[in-house]
Amino acid sequence: MLIEDLIKNKYLITPSAYYLLEPHYKKDFTLAELIKFAKARGTFVVDSSLAEEFLVEKGIVPTGEPVEPVSDGLETEGPLEGSLSEISGEIGETPETSVSGPVFTGKPSEPEPLGTVESGEESSSISTGDVSEFESSVPVSAENSDELPESPDETSVSTGTGVDLEQSDGLFVDKDASSGDVSEGESFISTGTSELESPENEVIELSESVLENPSGESLPLEGENGYGNGYLDSEEYYENGNGVKPKIVYGDYGVPIAYVGEDVEGEKSYSTYENVVIKPREGFQYRAKEIPDEWEVTFDVKNVKFEAPRVKNAASKEGEIIIQAYSSYFKSRLKKMRRIFRENPEIGTVIDIAKLSYVRDDEVTIIGLVNSKRETAKGFMFEVEDSTGRIKVFLGKNKEGSLDAYNAIMPDSVVAFRGQPGRGIFFANRVFLPDVPKFRREKPPLEEKVYAVLLSDIHVGSNKFCEKAFEKFLEWLNGEVNSRAEEELVSRIKYMILGGDVVDGVGIYPGQYNELEIPDIFDQYEALANLLRNVPEHITMFIGPGNHDAARTALPQPGFYEEYARPIYKLKNAVIISNPAVINLHGREFLIAHGRGIEDVVDFIPKRSHHRPAEAMVDLLRLRHLAPTFGNKVPIAPDPEDTLVIESVPDLFQAGHVHVMQYKIYNGVFVINSGTWQAQTEFQKMVNIVPTPARVPIIDVETARLRAVVSFEQFCEGV
Repeated sequence: MLIEDLIKNKYLITPSAYYLLEPHYKKDFTLAELIKFAKARGTFVVDSSLAEEFLVEKGIVPTGEPVEPVSDGLETEGPLEGSLSEISGEIGETPETSVSGPVFTGKPSEPEPLGTVESGEESSSISTGDVSEFESSVPVSAENSDELPESPDETSVSTGTGVDLEQSDGLFVDKDASSGDVSEGESFISTGTSELESPENEVIELSESVLENPSGESLPLEGENGYGNGYLDSEEYYENGNGVKPKIVYGDYGVPIAYVGEDVEGEKSYSTYENVVIKPREGFQYRAKEIPDEWEVTFDVKNVKFEAPRVKNAASKEGEIIIQAYSSYFKSRLKKMRRIFRENPEIGTVIDIAKLSYVRDDEVTIIGLVNSKRETAKGFMFEVEDSTGRIKVFLGKNKEGSLDAYNAIMPDSVVAFRGQPGRGIFFANRVFLPDVPKFRREKPPLEEKVYAVLLSDIHVGSNKFCEKAFEKFLEWLNGEVNSRAEEELVSRIKYMILGGDVVDGVGIYPGQYNELEIPDIFDQYEALANLLRNVPEHITMFIGPGNHDAARTALPQPGFYEEYARPIYKLKNAVIISNPAVINLHGREFLIAHGRGIEDVVDFIPKRSHHRPAEAMVDLLRLRHLAPTFGNKVPIAPDPEDTLVIESVPDLFQAGHVHVMQYKIYNGVFVINSGTWQAQTEFQKMVNIVPTPARVPIIDVETARLRAVVSFEQFCEGV
């Protein structure tokens, strides 16, 4: 196991070192610790002297005591001819190349059929610029932008809306509140006026000083580890969601980019914020400490037990198994959606497509996945499929709401058509989307106000990460406030939700190395943990992955690879969640997703843009799915169950990914994109994305509505 793991990460090990380290591997030390130790010594070959030094430093053997290798009856010195077969049998692989000298070489074992493959399969390399015999290949990127001068230390207030404001205790308070099926709110890129059901909308802008960056360097690694659901978890395997390595590279916003190799030269010095220590202000009273915890993660992908797809025999090819898995995936989607549709009293009699030939003149309803759609001279034509068959569906342009329905339907989404069957065609009179019901029961009030902070896309490790603004935010959480109104807000914050892309990652897009302040994925998570340890202990943090994180690329993402993200797992007040996840806070359901499905919405639905993400999120709510389309820009894993269906209607739907803050209220659901903590990157400049960084939405848990937006933007360099 140790040999295989090291080879995957382009490191070699001698036989004598193997016998020294193997008995302690994954018991007393991890692969990450060994690799970092070897990297610090400037070598990619782990020999016996390095192994002894490593064991001594880890305290596994006392200093000065000779380290006795565990031979297991095998020779530890000399050529491998006498012991290679036994070692290969132990690690489950057969060498295919001849070896001379005392160095282990070989290649990882081939992927096994789905259902039997363990985590740690072959995956794509996450290159961070280590210049060695294994030369990393990093794409070309634009130059880093110059640092902007520090903003003056002052407090200013902005709401970005056109409503009447009343000043109170240093804050501007929104006097108006309104509701409706769809009401627009906080958008900092021309999203119109704010319409909220909550009484106040407050925005505060604050400031802080610069930090310095000491040193560190990069490390070539490969993604590994999984979550035991019986499927391959490597990034390379899931790059397109179907085991096929893509020929093109998509950027953060689904923009295809030609991959160009680049040689990385030199090392970078950086800080992992180990010296950032922020204590609560003396005498500050946290009301949230006295309020009992009342939270539950009601849905997490890690807790879903998948059954391996059934195949004809054990000799079935891997491709056949994947096809069977995707077949189960879409059958699962159809089954869940039919259950949602049956809650709509207007649906009427539902019949399978294969049984339409037995229906005469009666009006019936069919429910199926939309394989394709096109506009004709007189209407709209759809190809619809269920588990029994497929049929063409015609919807006339003269039918009420036909154009809106046609635009809202994305490929592979599940839709209901009501009408009469013809010969080989179904004539629809009405179209039903799964949608969210307009009326829901009111939930009982809470005894005391409790607030939650929504964050996403922090991107620690990027040279555009707003570190000064984030540190100022941490100070604010620790009681460094400017008014009584701010003090009231901070004292009642009990929860913090981080919706993915908490670090910038490594090798995510071409040329990323040139935009990294911290080019080592291990150090990025160490830096994040060093910052988050300053969050007051009574605030529970829910942390989920995004496409930049050390997690499988395809949706759903069960969580972070613990091998890389171990520092955040060790935080006492942190709860690691999946993408997506549902959290129940005091009886209110919060649906948390990173938001990659927004890319496909922008592709397929007219008048949708990354600048107005809340509108795209509403479209996903209407389709009751977080990533309806298969095979476009959002990779989907071949799990036998579709866990991206929005089965239960949430009180709040949070996403990120596009770095633009905006919110809406749709049929009683508060929809919010929580922005970012990263200033505009060179890639965002190319695709004309203007982020809204360092803005913190505070949510009133009782109403699941926005209570205030606190802005630290003026301390974010590059804005």
